[in-house]
Amino acid sequence: MVAKSDIPTAKQRIEDALARFTVGQASAKVYVFYTDWGHLRALIGSGGFSDMPLGERQEVVWDYLHEHVQPEHLIHLVAVHPMDLDEYNRSVMEA
Repeated sequence: MVAKSDIPTAKQRIEDALARFTVGQASAKVYVFYTDWGHLRALIGSGGFSDMPLGERQEVVWDYLHEHVQPEHLIHLVAVHPMDLDEYNRSVMEA
């Protein structure tokens, strides 16, 4: 079992991986945050998602994370929300 004290390290590892994932994508945005239950969620805004259906976006992001983040850190991430930049900006502005 992974200790809750490892969550800040997991957050950093996930943020770093998603930053590398979006490198070279103009105006890409990554936001990893804690949930009320002590887990993590990630919002990813990227122009690279504009022409991709949601299922494909999810698959691309999760596949990347599984290749670049150790399982003991990734277990803390309960959801990723890949959006194009307009969707990201709308969701952040409405929050």
